[in-house]
Amino acid sequence: MPPINRLANLRSLRASNLDVAFATAFGTLVSGLFLVGFIQSLGGSDVWIGFLSGIPSLIGLLQIPGAIWGRRFSSYKRFVLPGGLFWRLGYVPLVVLPFLPAPPALKLTLLLTCVLLASVGGTLVNPVYNEWIAEMVPDNSRGTFFARRNAIATAVGAVVGIFGALLLDAFRGHHEDKTGFTVVYGLGIVCAFVSMYFFTRMQDLPREAPVRQGLAEGLRTIGQPFGDRNYRRVLIFLGVAVLGQAFAGNLFNAYALESLKLDFKVVQGTAVSMAIGNVLSARFWGFLSDKYGNKPVLAIVATLLALNPIAWLATIPGQGTYNAVLLLSTHVLMGMTWCGINLCQFNIMLATAKPAERASYIGAGMTITALLGGISPLLGAFMMAGLRFGFPAVVAYKLVFLVSILLRFAAVLFLIPINEQGSTNLRTALGALRRVTPRGMKAMRSLAKSSDVEARAEAIHSVGATGATLAADEVIKALHDPQPKIRRQAAEAIARLNHPRATQELIHQVEEHPDLLEEETIEALGRVGDARAVPVLIQTLQSPRSLLRRAAARALGRVGEGDEVTIGALIRAAEDPDDVDLRRTALQSLRRLEVREAEPVIRNAIGDPHPSVRIAAAEAIAELDLSDAAPALRASMEKYRDEASSEAAYALGVVGDSGDIPLILDEAARSVSMITRRRCLLGVARLLGVEREAYRLMLLDGMARDAALLQILGPEMKRRPKIRSALTRFSSGDEVGAVEALVRSWKVVPPGLDQPPAVEELFLVLAVATTWSR
Repeated sequence: MPPINRLANLRSLRASNLDVAFATAFGTLVSGLFLVGFIQSLGGSDVWIGFLSGIPSLIGLLQIPGAIWGRRFSSYKRFVLPGGLFWRLGYVPLVVLPFLPAPPALKLTLLLTCVLLASVGGTLVNPVYNEWIAEMVPDNSRGTFFARRNAIATAVGAVVGIFGALLLDAFRGHHEDKTGFTVVYGLGIVCAFVSMYFFTRMQDLPREAPVRQGLAEGLRTIGQPFGDRNYRRVLIFLGVAVLGQAFAGNLFNAYALESLKLDFKVVQGTAVSMAIGNVLSARFWGFLSDKYGNKPVLAIVATLLALNPIAWLATIPGQGTYNAVLLLSTHVLMGMTWCGINLCQFNIMLATAKPAERASYIGAGMTITALLGGISPLLGAFMMAGLRFGFPAVVAYKLVFLVSILLRFAAVLFLIPINEQGSTNLRTALGALRRVTPRGMKAMRSLAKSSDVEARAEAIHSVGATGATLAADEVIKALHDPQPKIRRQAAEAIARLNHPRATQELIHQVEEHPDLLEEETIEALGRVGDARAVPVLIQTLQSPRSLLRRAAARALGRVGEGDEVTIGALIRAAEDPDDVDLRRTALQSLRRLEVREAEPVIRNAIGDPHPSVRIAAAEAIAELDLSDAAPALRASMEKYRDEASSEAAYALGVVGDSGDIPLILDEAARSVSMITRRRCLLGVARLLGVEREAYRLMLLDGMARDAALLQILGPEMKRRPKIRSALTRFSSGDEVGAVEALVRSWKVVPPGLDQPPAVEELFLVLAVATTWSR
């Protein structure tokens, strides 16, 4: 046997995808709708439909002995090949069965025999074939691979199926039903042997440790999966789930043909709609199962699956167009749901199986699936047959569909106790799904496919902006991208996503790649707000790169918890004589952390020669209400004449007293910008106790401001005529005269307001302070 490597496995997996695609096309043409139609053409009852739908599943019991038998072979392919060939050959007689000169009952019996024998061949080798495929697919790629595999199979099966339906309808239109079934079954056999060709192209894998067992040991092996407590829960869930999924069996198709009188092409068109939904959602469900695990995804899709039959309940016999539109459109959504079910039910068997006994575990899982998949449609068929005696056929069908809904909902409850290692909880998965937006999905696709730097950077930005946590792993990978721009964008995005691994990955960048470090990485640590980042941020304060030092100081203000180590590091940074911006940023962080113990360094900083440092210090004094800093503020305002003085003026309004009003107004009079002037006036308003009201007036303009002034001063104008005079002067543009008139109406005038300097908008502050002076 030639040596196996990843590339050989990849080629084999591609061949296996083509194998399963044509095998699905084969299965579509010899079963399902076409099998139901053939049974009905022979006069077969609901019970016959149930038997022929359920027998292949009941034969699934042979998967356990098949798994044990297959473990004796050192070659997967040598064991699977005969069974696969026998499965295909078993359906060859169906090509001539329509023209066989025999009574319908004998034809039905021969049909049952062919299906039975073919099922035996396929069932015996099925678990070993699945084990073979699973051995070639890495654990962390199973969701993506099997989702793609299922999508390919479904798409090919649907296209071939609709072609078969068109052919059959054409022959039926000419009353050549027998010829139609023969042609359809013949096409199925052609697909079967095309499938077999691609199977032979797969390269074999050697089984590492073939196991030859006697009967007693084999029986113990059969029971091993059932003795595994957690896997037993998986088996129970699978049993209940399949019971609900298969209960109506082929009765949906029978209802469509018998009660709704739909053409074969319309009924098969629903399969095409399902295939479209399957293809559209395959990558999505595969991505979700790889990222969050199969259990939470199964909980979601199993709940959605329970709702699928509602569309059938809404159909109305005799309304052909309505029924066709309803079923064709809703089956796209049903296809999306079934895609998730088929993927995750199989993958949860793989994920919870013991690797050394995977064939036995898969065999047990698929046996339960097959057993209940065989019994369930029989139960549904017997229920349907019994209901026909008391209800019209339409009502009987819909009662069966309703029971199917209830059983499917019940299955979700049995999923709860299962423990799947590595899977997240349902709430996390639902939270991620709630944040999925069209823009986020587009960004995820662009990030996965594009090799253009600008396009990838934009995609990462969109992922962060939309909160698309589904793409978090791709963003984390981008932290190691060789393009600096991508790394910077990834750091910003991962902080916005608030992913659990964000802190760990960002710290790794700081510690392992200090020379490649960007300030965006440090800022991202700050936005994440995880205290685990404090040590590396403190270390970065000593970086030779000033941008990184400042970013670290800023991040500490967001991450730090006010501990002594953080405070000490920030205080030292605030006293750094060589880095002005570091001093400013450290002061801002001390303010954000509300570190009152830093008052000495903040008080000293208000006398710093650099305006940016003084502004940061003044903000800290105001927000922390450091009253002992008032003398330092007065000294700073006397010494400096720049824009920083307006911030010092406001801080003095917070920690000073009414005696500071003249100093603050002088600064306001010197201000040349609206921003600094208003900041000073808010300091005055703070001292007068009307800051909030004065700030609201400053935000208004035009008629809105005049209306607010009338509302404030209106109640006082009748009793105090000077207020009316002041308002009249203000509305005429004489603000200086308005201020003088308003002050004269006060009984008590604070210092500095008896002859205030001309300051634009001072009237607004004094207007809201009239109630204070009453």
